[in-house]
Amino acid sequence: MPFADINGFKMHYEVRGKGPPLVIAHGMLSSMAMADLLGEVPAALFRDFSVVTFDIRGHGDSGFTTNVVDYEWESLVADMLGLLRHLGIEKAHVGGSSMGGGTALVFALRHPEMVQKIVLQSPPPVGQQQSAPGAALFGGLAKLVEGLGLKKAVEIALQLEPWTDMKKTAPMIFQWMRTWLLSLNEKAVVPAIRGIVYGPALCDEDFTRIAAPALLIAHPDDELHPVASAELLRDRIPNSRLVVAPDPWYYSVHRDELVETIRAFLNAE
Repeated sequence: MPFADINGFKMHYEVRGKGPPLVIAHGMLSSMAMADLLGEVPAALFRDFSVVTFDIRGHGDSGFTTNVVDYEWESLVADMLGLLRHLGIEKAHVGGSSMGGGTALVFALRHPEMVQKIVLQSPPPVGQQQSAPGAALFGGLAKLVEGLGLKKAVEIALQLEPWTDMKKTAPMIFQWMRTWLLSLNEKAVVPAIRGIVYGPALCDEDFTRIAAPALLIAHPDDELHPVASAELLRDRIPNSRLVVAPDPWYYSVHRDELVETIRAFLNAE
C-alpha cells in the first residue's frame, strides 16, 4: 500500500474501486484495517466509487508526531486536505465514523468547494467533548499510558467498566479488544486522545453553514456516539437525513442494507 508525505509525516493510504471519489476516515485509535474489519468501509462500494481510506496521523501504519495540537480537528482536516491534493482530487464525497466523521464535518466547513456529499456512521458527540460519554474513558486511558506504559495501562483499563461486562458476556470480543489495544502506537496514543478529547470542541452551531447534503447513520444504545448527538446534527445541518438502526449491531449483520442506504444517498440527484 502506498505512502505520501503529508504535513511532516508519512501517511499510509489506499484507493480502491472506480468511480467518483469517496473519502472515508476511521475513528479514534482505529485504522484502515480496523475500519474494514468492522464493516465501516463495505467492499461493495468499490463497484461504484473510488474509495479512499487512510491511517490518520499516529494510527495504523502512518507516521506520528507527539504534539497534541497535531491531533486537533483543524490539524486532522489539514492532513485530509493534504492527501486529496496529493491524489489530485478536487471534489469528493467525504465521511467517516466517530473521529473520522468529525474530521469530515470540519473539512466540509473549511473546504465546502471540495465536498459533494457527507456520510457519517456513528457521528461523534458535538458540543463540549470533555463532557461527552467517551471523554472519561479515553482520557483515563491516556493518563494510564502516560504514567505506566501501554501494556500495564491496557491491563488496568480492562478491569474497569464496560470491559469487565464484556469479558463475561462476550469473551471472544474482549480478547480481540485486548489485542487491538495492545497493538496501538504507544508514543502516539496520549497526544492522539488529548487532541480530540481536550482540544477545541465541535461546535454544533457551526454546522448550520454546511451546504453539502449529509447522511447520518446512528445506532441505539451507543454511549460513545449517542443518537441524541446525531439528532442535533440533523437539526443543524440544513440538508441532512438521519437513519437510526434498529439495534446496535444491525448494520454489522446487514451490511448489504448499509451499502444500499449509502449508495442510494450518494447517487441521488
